[in-house]
Amino acid sequence: MVIQVKGIITPMVTPIKNGKIEKEYVIRLIEFLKKIDVAGLFPMGSTGLFPFFSTEVHLLMLDYTINNAPAGMKVFAGASRNNLEETLTVAKKAKDFGADAVVIVTPYYIKLSQESIKRYYENIASKLNCDILVYNIPPNTCNSIQPETLSDLMREHSNIIGIKDSSGDMKLFQGFVNELPKEALIYQGLDELLLPSMSLGASGGVCGSSNFSDLIVRLYKTGSKELNKKVVNLKKLLSKSEFPKAYYYLFNRIVLGLERPKDYMPFPIEDLKQQEEMLIYKEFTNLQNE
Repeated sequence: MVIQVKGIITPMVTPIKNGKIEKEYVIRLIEFLKKIDVAGLFPMGSTGLFPFFSTEVHLLMLDYTINNAPAGMKVFAGASRNNLEETLTVAKKAKDFGADAVVIVTPYYIKLSQESIKRYYENIASKLNCDILVYNIPPNTCNSIQPETLSDLMREHSNIIGIKDSSGDMKLFQGFVNELPKEALIYQGLDELLLPSMSLGASGGVCGSSNFSDLIVRLYKTGSKELNKKVVNLKKLLSKSEFPKAYYYLFNRIVLGLERPKDYMPFPIEDLKQQEEMLIYKEFTNLQNE
């Protein structure tokens, strides 16, 4: 039975303090996400900066999230590592912790054929006894799974349940909607494309701005064009700095209430400069109040 989660899933920041993951901050993030009524949690994705953390820290973040998730809120555990064996290990641990599904990105760094990508997911699906959401983000991986490839995989492996597509390619997204089985979960990974994706039949969005704002949740619920303009402008603001600095700063500033947070980014990414923080906070506040 494919889990059915419609709405906004949060690709969670990985909160750190003095260079180490901070359980209290994870819990406070989850409490905020419950308050703004997101549909699911996605720890250790791109916004969670999974490649920058050890496997040990990766598993800690999954453990903290899964064991503190509110009743009824689904957890899509990011299980991607830089090789097949570690990915399988993390995915199995996530299942043991109680994750509802695991999210696994396409292989990255080396450009692969569709046949190779398919073999990768076939290997994973045959070795995991849990639901799997494919994560397509070709700007970061240089590999893009095609709708026909994923459709074949889903027909052959019932535990592959859908896709998070962060390609930014609406033609490709339309292909997933058209080609995948009707029960497939199809999530838009870019906040600014949520509204047009909903019109095509998206299950919802995996949207990073929900780490500190309810704008995207309200947009999903209302389909408001005015809210969509705000979300587009918010993404423009966030993109003024190196990804995902502004997400981490605004989480610390808004959710944790830290007026001058420090050391909130993992090495080698540096915190925003004070002047950048002041500008982002001012513009974000103005946007919220419009």
